[in-house]
Amino acid sequence: MKKRIISLIAALSFSAFTLAAPLSASADNINIGDTDLDGEISISDAALILDFYSKNAAGMEASIDAAADVDSDNSITIADASYVLTYYSETAAGMSPTWERILGISTKPDVTVSMDGLNSQYACLIDAESGEVIAEKNGYDMVYPASMTKIMTAIVTIENVPDIGAEITVPAEAVNTAAKLGGSKAGFKGGEKITWLDLLYGMLLPSGCECTIAAALLICGSESAFADLMNEKAAELGMTGTHYANSTGLPIDTNYNTITNHYTTAYDMTILMRYAIQNDIFRMVDTTKSYTASNGLSMKSTMFSTLTNYFGNANVTGGAILGGKTGTTNAAGRCLCSFAEIYGREYILCTTKASASGKNAADAKTVYNRLGKALS
Repeated sequence: MKKRIISLIAALSFSAFTLAAPLSASADNINIGDTDLDGEISISDAALILDFYSKNAAGMEASIDAAADVDSDNSITIADASYVLTYYSETAAGMSPTWERILGISTKPDVTVSMDGLNSQYACLIDAESGEVIAEKNGYDMVYPASMTKIMTAIVTIENVPDIGAEITVPAEAVNTAAKLGGSKAGFKGGEKITWLDLLYGMLLPSGCECTIAAALLICGSESAFADLMNEKAAELGMTGTHYANSTGLPIDTNYNTITNHYTTAYDMTILMRYAIQNDIFRMVDTTKSYTASNGLSMKSTMFSTLTNYFGNANVTGGAILGGKTGTTNAAGRCLCSFAEIYGREYILCTTKASASGKNAADAKTVYNRLGKALS
């Protein structure tokens, strides 16, 4: 093995002097892979990496510039030399390589999407892989999340329940409180035996307030204590424009006092959804159109129902809307935080403060269609 490495080094070193002049690196990657710091990416760079690797493997003293660690894994390996050679060969062939493509790193597509003419007053569209903002409309202004709150309620529930399939008893207090507040309900009754998974479907599909309140009571004993967990998670995710006061998103408390310290931004909602859809349980539930709970209760997704009722399907140019969470209150208007796959890549959109039923879904269709067209 050692003889083969040494032979390869010799061949590469010889080639560095006998082949055409080294190829210059572009400004954005001049410091990556340029191991000899000569301002160029060449075969000699790969030879230096292999020289370091072979000496290090043989227990000999070796030193090399940090630029040799092309894949940033804190070690110099044959893979680093391979990346340099790939960059060199593609450049020699007249291609326009980037380290991101060679290393398999996803970057935001360079597209422009207009937010003009939307029904919603606030909107933010991001690339789900990179988290970069593609377009926004008042996306950093304070808004009320309404039932989009239940995205956070669901993820906090998932992360605080050891066995999501375990059986629970629906607290009568949760059902009674939801009824008193007048929020939307999944239809569970106090004292019923269901599973945590049933509860998650109930809060994300039909937006059941009794489900979110039940989760808060069962996990923390009170909604205020559960809201503390929600705020801790928001801070952890960098949602600097967000504060939660309850698990439902309703703008009143049980004494019918108006709640003013429950707010977010369209941008923060995309941060939250980006985090949530990386969780397999959340993604499974949120992409479901209909579900029958273990007690026989049937429920449907409000988002998919709205899309179907107004547009017939969830299709958009280049793909489809995969999941999401609606929200509606007088203060919040019609809201929707969704994610879609377009040409094999996922994107997240949050829109809030649309004035009429179906307008939130219409805006989602509009923005994703514009994005699909821009990408095609």
